[in-house]
Amino acid sequence: MRGEYDLRHVSSVNTTPANGVNPERLWRWLDRRSPWILRWCAVPYGAVGRLRRTAYQCGWFPQHRLPKPVISVGNMTVGGTGKTPLVMWLAARLHERGKRVAILSRGYGRQGSSVNRLVSDGVSLMGDWRSVGDEAMLMAHKCPWAVVAVGSNRYRLGQWVLEQTSCDCFLLDDGFQHLSLYRDLDVLLFDATDVEGLSGVLPAGRMREPLSAAKWATTIIFSRTERDGSVASLQNQIEQSVGTSIVPLRLETVPGCFTHIATGKSQQGVAFKGISCMLFCGIGNPASFRSSVISCGLTVGEEVRYPDHFAYSEQDVKAIRLRMQRLGLDLAITTEKDALKIKEHLKHDDPLWALDVQVRMTQGEERLLEQLQAICP
Repeated sequence: MRGEYDLRHVSSVNTTPANGVNPERLWRWLDRRSPWILRWCAVPYGAVGRLRRTAYQCGWFPQHRLPKPVISVGNMTVGGTGKTPLVMWLAARLHERGKRVAILSRGYGRQGSSVNRLVSDGVSLMGDWRSVGDEAMLMAHKCPWAVVAVGSNRYRLGQWVLEQTSCDCFLLDDGFQHLSLYRDLDVLLFDATDVEGLSGVLPAGRMREPLSAAKWATTIIFSRTERDGSVASLQNQIEQSVGTSIVPLRLETVPGCFTHIATGKSQQGVAFKGISCMLFCGIGNPASFRSSVISCGLTVGEEVRYPDHFAYSEQDVKAIRLRMQRLGLDLAITTEKDALKIKEHLKHDDPLWALDVQVRMTQGEERLLEQLQAICP
């Protein structure tokens, strides 16, 4: 049935470091055999997180201010919550009001991570995904009018950007834990389909810091609310942790068109309705991507999950082709982020397509736009 999926068709590609230790496999083994070890290790981790945030809130550690308004978008769990699509949505709303937006990103997984780099000056792209990171390159592609830059220290990066070009405001990608930079609007994102992700801090759970830190957010947004079943439970869990009621904004994931990666040709989702396909991706939340594909009417015959930010080689693409042929599938679907990294390895007629996934605000859009207007008039 449409919307259902047999998880036996899912396979994962794991990369093991040279020392032979795979952290994810070790974590899964401990979680299964000795969960008390993970819970014990989580105690000091959570304490350090609380102390660090308290130190910034009390002024023991300094917060630096940039001369332009800063809007931070972040989350509290390890894994994808939809931060990047929301950053692009906010950038588009500000651009519509005539604002020149600069997006500041860490550029996770890039080469030379200690160096500040300009991904786009709002006119042309610079570098490639290896040198700037896949998410930053995707944002530069999707928001060609925005300045996009990457660097490990976002305060220094913002200063550096202003030396290169002008902007009216900064959007901070994945910034909730980047406390050294003052933000005028602190947007915190929760995945409404991932209540289990809030079960504990690392390594016992997937929280980057205790859930009580959510009280410092200016605005809380629930993403992926098209599947509404967990929203009430998620809201109740957050309210218990912060000690007060919240009025979250709601965001839906909306699949767009399919793009043939090698040629750039676009097709509406209805063109593939009923076709059996193979999925592959290296993102934080592959289950959400699968749901988006299924909602377009396709049948998923096979799914391959790579590690987040996976760097595809020509051999990986050959393996995808061979797997499709062996299973008798006519096409393979991936994300736009993954498409950026495999395009150089494709043949003109490879039946590999990327699905454009966007977000739509279904509750609280007017309130969020008023907040943007207040800090960036």
